[in-house]
Amino acid sequence: MKSKLMGWIIGGLGVFFLISSLVIALVEYQHFKNPSASLPAGSMIAGVPVGGLDAVAAQARLEEVYSLPLNLVIQDSTIAVAPADLGFEMDSAALVQQALAAVSPGGFWSTLWNRSGAVPVVVPLEARVDPDILLAYLTQEIEPLYTQPGMPLTPIPNTTNFNLSTVGTGLDRAQAVSAISAALLDPEIHEVRLAVTTTSAGGAPDWAGLEAFLKHNIAWTGFDGLVEVYLEALDSGERLKFATWDGEDVAPDIAFPAASTIKLPIIISIFRHLEEPTPDVVIYLMEEMIANSQNSAADTLMQYYLDENLGPLVVTEDMQALGLENTFLAGYFYDEAPLLRFIDTPANTRTDIDLDPDSYNQMTPAELGQLLAGIYHCAADGSGLLTETFPGEITQSECQTMIAILSEPKPVQFLDTALPPEATVADKYGYASELDGLLHSITDAGIIYTPGGDFVLVVSTYQSEWLYEMDATAVIGRLAQTVYNFFNPDDQAYWWFD
Repeated sequence: MKSKLMGWIIGGLGVFFLISSLVIALVEYQHFKNPSASLPAGSMIAGVPVGGLDAVAAQARLEEVYSLPLNLVIQDSTIAVAPADLGFEMDSAALVQQALAAVSPGGFWSTLWNRSGAVPVVVPLEARVDPDILLAYLTQEIEPLYTQPGMPLTPIPNTTNFNLSTVGTGLDRAQAVSAISAALLDPEIHEVRLAVTTTSAGGAPDWAGLEAFLKHNIAWTGFDGLVEVYLEALDSGERLKFATWDGEDVAPDIAFPAASTIKLPIIISIFRHLEEPTPDVVIYLMEEMIANSQNSAADTLMQYYLDENLGPLVVTEDMQALGLENTFLAGYFYDEAPLLRFIDTPANTRTDIDLDPDSYNQMTPAELGQLLAGIYHCAADGSGLLTETFPGEITQSECQTMIAILSEPKPVQFLDTALPPEATVADKYGYASELDGLLHSITDAGIIYTPGGDFVLVVSTYQSEWLYEMDATAVIGRLAQTVYNFFNPDDQAYWWFD
């Protein structure tokens, strides 16, 4: 009886312990499955301490740390920006679940037997920075407020002058994106200093802007005739040519009477056809022809050193060899000299504009400018149009002599009317009364040496009625000063001639 009772007792205890074990196991399993279970001490998620926190608290801690503003320091300003505004994206709930799963990598039974429950877990940060959002913030919020674009050289209306260019500041975007992205992914970094770079203002305005300003200056003078301009920068070769008649644009490359500007081609032909050393008498005649514009000196040079009867046509042939198809001389200068040939050119056969230029000599401003550029480069280093076309026939020293002669003082001034002493002008002007006895056209073509750069400038003016010399002087002088200021913005000249 006692034995049977003991059996019941032992059996009952077994059942009790079995049921207790099952209850404990069920409780532990529920604890294992409970998201509010605490993470082991020393656990880290994305660099943030979360030991002892349940899932809800751990996620809140992560979001708190990674939502702290990032201070962007640019120059003397500090801007606090929410990471989300900078493109920061993180799934905090997924990171916490990853940590909870790592608490018991052996599953429920490993946890039940306490094999890993006390081991700290470390979960690295898994996040990204959206580069499009970050760049959009920098370009829309930072750059407009904290950087300043540079200003180019800007024309001042109703003057020949320019406002000086200014250097701007810009954001180093590559540095900003890299530094901000790194800071957003590191909970220990709360400040980023953004690099600022200087930006070039481009110095001078583009040549289209210069063309518009030159046209403005023509209108400012009140001149209502025709003006054609050719400009060439002698260092870069950049060119500008345009024509305007009473404020309206017209096609350039118009045939103008060359008058005494044709003496530029003559001096080139003389040097081409003479051997060095050049006789003193030839230099003297050249000086008289250029500086004093003596027609008799020009005729003498052509008759004695080119061809007694056809000297002008030799000059024309030389110009054609240079590719200047609109520049010609078809007769001597002396009274009643015969016209040696009628010469048609692309310029004088145009049907849109016909100035009825002199049949004896014609040119276009662009071709005079190209001729002067050829002289300049030949004199500077023996290169350019003249020496390439006539190798061994025109030398650097001869071109230097041409420059010296063109630079001699002249009784009348046009290009150099309002230029400062720092400018040296090597030029040849031309004007003459035409068949009706009136003056209609004045041209000045020159190389202008300046501290800020050398350039060729040719300005031709025309008036269908009488062209007053003072009006042409005002236009040519004002345009020359404007171009000078364009090349020398730090040492500008100011208009004085009225």
